[in-house]
Amino acid sequence: MKQTTRQAARPSVWTIIVALLAGLVVLLLLAPGSVVTTDPPVCYSMLWYPVPCEAWVAPLAGAVTAGLIGWGLWRNDRRRQ
Repeated sequence: MKQTTRQAARPSVWTIIVALLAGLVVLLLLAPGSVVTTDPPVCYSMLWYPVPCEAWVAPLAGAVTAGLIGWGLWRNDRRRQ
C-alpha cells in the first residue's frame, strides 16, 4: 500500500527509538562520574577515561547525536520509498 505524503514525512517508531538510544549512549559515555580536585579539576567517566567537566557538554552531545542519527535514518527511509 502506498503511503500518503503526510505518512512519508513522519519518521517511523523504530527511527525514533534508535535515535534516542544512540543519544542516551553518548550521554552516558560523556557524563562525568567522578572528579579529582586538582587545579584544574579532572573529571572521569564511569569507565575511568577523562571527560570534560562542564555540565552542558554531555547533554548537548547526546541531543546532537540523537538528532543526527534520527535525521540520517529518516532520510534513508524516505530514499527507499
